[in-house]
This record gives sequence, C-alpha cells and structure tokens, in this order.
Amino acid sequence: MLLIAAGVFLALAASSFWLGRVAFTPSSDTDTARAILGDEAIRGEIAALVAGADAPTLNQSPAQLKEYIEQIATIPAGATVMADFVAEAHARLIGERDEPVRITGPQQVLIVRDELVALQQPVTLPVQEVGSVALVNDAIGWISLICASLGVLSLIAGLILRPERGESTLALGIGLASLGVSMIVLGYLVPLALLPALSGTTWTGAFSRLANHWRTVTFAIALMAIILAGLVMFGTTSLRQRRQWSTPLAVGRYRDDHSWSR
Repeated sequence: MLLIAAGVFLALAASSFWLGRVAFTPSSDTDTARAILGDEAIRGEIAALVAGADAPTLNQSPAQLKEYIEQIATIPAGATVMADFVAEAHARLIGERDEPVRITGPQQVLIVRDELVALQQPVTLPVQEVGSVALVNDAIGWISLICASLGVLSLIAGLILRPERGESTLALGIGLASLGVSMIVLGYLVPLALLPALSGTTWTGAFSRLANHWRTVTFAIALMAIILAGLVMFGTTSLRQRRQWSTPLAVGRYRDDHSWSR
C-alpha cells in the first residue's frame, strides 16, 4: 500500500507541476503569445484599445485600424511584437505583477507599422488580478511540493519493508495510470474549463488557449504513461499466473489414507 500511495502522490506532484507550466508560467516567446492572441476577445480588446488611441493620429477609421491590428495579431510577426505586454498581462492576471500593463509608443509603432505614433502616450490594458486564479497559482506550487514529499517518503518506507517483486510492479503500474489520468485532468481539463470559469473577465480566456497550445505534449505524456501502465499491469498478471502454475503441489494431501481398513 505504501508503494501504491507513493505512485499516486508522485503522479499528482508531476501533473500539478505541469499545470503550473501550462497555465501559470508567463512567457514572452512568440508561440505562447500567438496562442493567447488566438482568443478572439483578447485580440479584439488589444486592437480596439490601440486603434482608439492611434486612429486620429493616422487619420484612419478606428474600425478599419482595429481590423488591421487584429489581422496583425494572428501572424507570427505580430505575435512577436505583442509578446512582451501579453506576457505582462498574463502575469498580472495570475497575481505575479502589480504594475499596470501598458503598450508604449514604440510598441504601437510596431503594431500599426507607422512612425507617426512614436510619441503617442502609452495605453493601459484593462487587465486585473483575479483573486481566485491567483489563489490557485499560489496553491499549485505547494500541492506539487507536498505531494512530491509524501511520495518520496512513502516510497522509502515501502522499499524498507522489502516488498515482493509483484507488489512493486503493481504499484508502478498504478502510479503510471494515475499519472496518465491526472495529466489529462490537471494538465488539460483544469486550464481548459475550470480556470476560465473562475471569472468572466476577458483575459481568463488565455487559459483555454494555453491548454490547447500544450495539448499535444500533455496527451502524449498521458498516453505514454497509460500504455506503460497497461504493459506493467499485464506483465504483473502474467508473472503471478506463471508462479501459480509453477508452484509444486503438496503431494502429502493426496496420499491415500488406509487407516479405515485396519
């Protein structure tokens, strides 16, 4: 039982760590920014804000400029330009940034592709910390650490008791199966559905975009763990069956008792 508990605890520790990597690790790389900007509401909010500030200077229609900025946000070059303030907005959302998120004049130049807005005042994105999300962000690190500690302690205690080979492989199989299931739940379903449901603000839509961005890796790890669990469990069952068939029968119990005839 100690080894099984160790496997489950370590699986929860790994999947909690992965949840932190997927949903609570702001990054200014292009792929992450492009994933977040794939959310229509987030992309539209940025475009509307910049267009509203820059359209008069450029003598353009705010609606047309907004449409143009949204198109820019969907391509890798546009995501690269917006990556810094998108990462800052993500950090503010999860409680890791106190300062407001601003789009500076030079950043606006890169977005609208026009030097006329170089001296434009910074515009502030209306991103606020979501308390419930920040709470999950704080808790997930502790959960991962506590589960890892309990897993290691349970593993050491279980090994000290010198379990049989079949018990060790059974615990390994259960641990791998737990990893596969918890990776899908914590690494995909929680950021996909639970975290966005904690608040109705625009930027919580970033979590579902990040869940889908990391979906291939998440499911690959989960599938590999489940396949390995199946192989280990099958091997354990086969081993037990071979041991049962190879155990010699006690012939003493089959000897004829002739004492009744004396």
